[in-house]
Amino acid sequence: MSAQTTTSFGVKLDGTLTNVKLSDLQGSSASFRPGAALGGFVQIKFGEHFALQPELLFNYTEAKVKYSGESTRFKYASAEIPVYAIGRFNLGNGKFYLGAGPSIGYGFSADSKTERIPEGQPGENKFELDHWYMGGGIMLGYEFANGIQINAGYKMGWDLSSRNKTSDIRTQTISL
Repeated sequence: MSAQTTTSFGVKLDGTLTNVKLSDLQGSSASFRPGAALGGFVQIKFGEHFALQPELLFNYTEAKVKYSGESTRFKYASAEIPVYAIGRFNLGNGKFYLGAGPSIGYGFSADSKTERIPEGQPGENKFELDHWYMGGGIMLGYEFANGIQINAGYKMGWDLSSRNKTSDIRTQTISL
């Protein structure tokens, strides 16, 4: 018995809901906000039931954090590379799959606005949030016989390079 390796490529578009938590803001609250991810993937199939799926995704995320009566909105862009180990099982004419794996990403653009404070000079609310982050995720989905996939996922991420290290940033993302 020999396992045959096949490779397929695809485009991925996710609708996302993301929540951001800051560890040093006790009494703060945050809620999931909509966003999107666009990118591509390579699925490397090792036999009928196992595959690796690295992806390259460009994310746009918004977050809203409430603290001491003020709300701050963040708009954030990043690129990330998750790599999933996938178990695949026959179901109907297609394949059901379940995957888990690590991810690494880089945040390259952020903008914030405190809603109770009037706008000042253009760009006044910009702040630097260029940083690396790592995380992990799970996904489950279905691949139709024609190769089109639909899946849902959950990811958690942790900041790796906060300059002042006074707070720990964690993100949670739900995707479809």
